[in-house]
Amino acid sequence: MNYDIDYEIYQYINQQAENYISLEKLVLQQNLNYETALQKAIGFRENYYQLLEKYHIRNQNLVMICYDLAELINQFPENQELQYIYFCILTDTGLLNPVKPDEQTEEQAIRNYIFQKEKIQELTEWMQIHVQCTEKLNCLKENLKKTESAENTASLQEFELLYELTIQHTFLYAAGRNQVYQDNLYSLLTAVNHNELLKSVKPYLIFTVLSRKHGMMQNREHFMPNLKTAFQYQEYQIHADNGKNFNLYQSYLELYDHLRRFYMQDSVTDIFLCDFCFVKFSPLHEWYYAYCQPDAEIPMSLKLKIQQLKALSFPVLYCYEDYYDYNLAEFEAKHSEIWQIWKKTLSFEMTENFMNKICQGAGLSELLNQFPYYEKYPEYAELLLYESAENLLIEKMLHLAEKLTK
Repeated sequence: MNYDIDYEIYQYINQQAENYISLEKLVLQQNLNYETALQKAIGFRENYYQLLEKYHIRNQNLVMICYDLAELINQFPENQELQYIYFCILTDTGLLNPVKPDEQTEEQAIRNYIFQKEKIQELTEWMQIHVQCTEKLNCLKENLKKTESAENTASLQEFELLYELTIQHTFLYAAGRNQVYQDNLYSLLTAVNHNELLKSVKPYLIFTVLSRKHGMMQNREHFMPNLKTAFQYQEYQIHADNGKNFNLYQSYLELYDHLRRFYMQDSVTDIFLCDFCFVKFSPLHEWYYAYCQPDAEIPMSLKLKIQQLKALSFPVLYCYEDYYDYNLAEFEAKHSEIWQIWKKTLSFEMTENFMNKICQGAGLSELLNQFPYYEKYPEYAELLLYESAENLLIEKMLHLAEKLTK
């Protein structure tokens, strides 16, 4: 069955209807009443605008806000209030930057506030964990600079369970009944267990060694990897399938997920730090969320987390109602020659210039006149530029997340 956009919208509406919670019940879940919930929503919005004023962020339109905020975050990425503003913007569904503020009802304000507050809280907690993990990782790296001799501290029971767990994965099938692999795995486990800080990231360390050095672990006698390299970035070809690598990456991820679960109940294991290292030192999580149907607790970066929690309506640079009767897909089908000319005319530089014009509050007619046949189909040309600008703004704002985590 071919699903068109109308059917996708139909499915979304049905899903929202099934998940609908009455306002009364929603407010009670927050231990509030209608009046206090409304006051909190108003206070939340007022605090947002006070912060914009505090940092001299222009708020005439969304592009101005994002551009000014980006410049500040580039200078002060650790400023928590700037991080908070960033989270507010990305999760906003119309309470903070409405297209038509006079048409927003009190119920919409309350609902938007409650849902947005939960998303911001989740992102804020994520950032706090990130800061803590950064400090822990720095301590761990310093600890690795010390030379220590490993004693025989590997538990035989732990080793046997770990051995059986690892050889179930495709790239380690050959390790079954391989004495070299058994000896090397036992030595690796001994070295990790000898150091309390390394034990805290045992799932990540074992995963990294086996995924990066599985050939040597199976074939080279007395092989002991340099554990310092586990905390160096490993690149993978995640955007092109050569017929083998995608299957291999899936097997890698299954191994990490199984190791994570295996050591989850160990009080020494720091799962947050393991996940932090997993995300920081390879792009495998990006591959997972780009090409797989998520069914495991594979960690993600802040950028992916924001993509997951950001409002579907972000960004809104124009009033959709003004272009309600104009469909770009239909225009492309009816006027393919003009459409192809427009697509060739619409460059990255033109979209960037368009956003700069919006940011400056300047007129757009000069840019729009660059489109051939603009006078004949002005609304379609405007809509194409606006949609291109929205996509570019999303990309810029998501890229900004990387600044917050450095």
